[in-house]
Amino acid sequence: MKPNLFISYSRREVGFVDDLFGHLEKEGFQTWLDYRSLEPGKPWKEQIYQGIMDANVILLVVSKASIASDNVEMEWQHVLKEKGKRILLLIFETMDLPPELEHLEWVDFRGNYSKALQELFHQLQTPEKEKYPAPQMGFKVPSIVWVAMALSAVLAIISLATLWTLFIPFFLAPLPYRILKRNFRYLLVQGALIMLPVALYLTSLFSTNRDIGDTALFLSTASIPFVIALLFVLRTPAMQRWGKPEAIKPLFVPHDNVSYPDPKPVSFFVEHAPQDRIIAEEMSATLKAQGHLLAADEKSAEAVFTLVSAFKNDTELDCEKQVVYPVILQSNAKASHKLSRVQWLDFRYGVHHLDVVAKLLNQPGKLLRALCIRPAGNQLVLPSTILYLSYFIAFLAIFCIGSWLPYLLQYSPEVMQSTDFDSPMLQLLASMILFGVIAFFMGRQLVSRKGFAASLPGLTVGMLLLGGILYWEYLIDQSVFAILGTTVEARGYSSYYPPYLYMIGNLIMIVYLFFKRAELKRWFPARIRS
Repeated sequence: MKPNLFISYSRREVGFVDDLFGHLEKEGFQTWLDYRSLEPGKPWKEQIYQGIMDANVILLVVSKASIASDNVEMEWQHVLKEKGKRILLLIFETMDLPPELEHLEWVDFRGNYSKALQELFHQLQTPEKEKYPAPQMGFKVPSIVWVAMALSAVLAIISLATLWTLFIPFFLAPLPYRILKRNFRYLLVQGALIMLPVALYLTSLFSTNRDIGDTALFLSTASIPFVIALLFVLRTPAMQRWGKPEAIKPLFVPHDNVSYPDPKPVSFFVEHAPQDRIIAEEMSATLKAQGHLLAADEKSAEAVFTLVSAFKNDTELDCEKQVVYPVILQSNAKASHKLSRVQWLDFRYGVHHLDVVAKLLNQPGKLLRALCIRPAGNQLVLPSTILYLSYFIAFLAIFCIGSWLPYLLQYSPEVMQSTDFDSPMLQLLASMILFGVIAFFMGRQLVSRKGFAASLPGLTVGMLLLGGILYWEYLIDQSVFAILGTTVEARGYSSYYPPYLYMIGNLIMIVYLFFKRAELKRWFPARIRS
């Protein structure tokens, strides 16, 4: 008979743990893992102790973060007091172990993952006393990490040719080191990689030096296979196991194989801030469609959903006496101490799968496993619509500001160094600063859901203002062209390409946002009714 397992770990190794959990389930092991097994709406500490009590073997993932974690120490110390339970060390990183753990069974996962898995399965079925203590020193990483570092080193050097964008070299230049440290920002690095060949091509257009332009054009083409290769490597299972939560791609698991119990009506109440009214109404409608009953108030409800956002992070209810489901809507939302002791539902990727919540409301023990949302660490988590919209605003600002830097080389110093109030130099500086300030506040307000830009009218006005600044910059370039007359062959590229990017990009975003309008509507704060 296969033993029941409990995984004790640090959230920084969630990629490794998530993959390990999948393999253990395929082998038929009953495995307790917090973000798959906790029952939402109830205090998590008591559930963890119960998970330990029900397990025969505790798998302790050894890393610097886990050994330094008070919660992990609490778990293995609790196990040591229980007789008849095994602790099996899974070595993710080597370090000095506490004396109590030094002579326990262990499996080294730093090298060949498949071989380590087979050894783990063997150890679980036929325990063997270790001949040697667990390794506490030595550096070993999977071979794919060296491949990723080599590819990223090439692209880090190439990215220096796009310094004018600021964004691309900021994320790609330190990437080899960040890969080794496991803490690069996956979503931002992915965006920088995709933009790199385009930025290099534009560098070749902006350059006034033919040799530099030809080199940039060559690098634009040459970088494409490296970009594709690195994107592929970063998505491999080995790299997903290696990275910290911010360095791995978001996990989206289909729910087709979930078995739902017979529906049993549960009275519920959705506690929310006025700004989250649209989400609350959608949640209530979905729950009622599955036969659940809306309670008159929160105190009379069998289940209370508290929407945690920038506008609300606490509840008046006693979470020890009533079933309260904190529903996290934003990454920057911090639940109160009272709510943080209760297992929550994570809807930061977007308000999806409400039907799953409704169907399993009378079986909350199955809820987290059905939703399949793993912890995201300190990575900024946004619904895809808001993520891509903020990417577009940021790239538009970086491109439209950075593309004017070659302007200083493109025209004569006499024109650009004029100190008159209406000189092209001062006008250009003013337009660049204004563009950056507007784009910054638009992105900030959009992500935080606070401010004028966190609304459809505000977003529209902001984009129109950016378009107006681009037209102003075009007029500046035309005035310089008129002054120089026949001394130049054509007007500056700096006034030519940003408007095209602006128009084409906005057209694509409008079409995309039209199909994603429901998600956009949920994200924008609802108007407060008087």
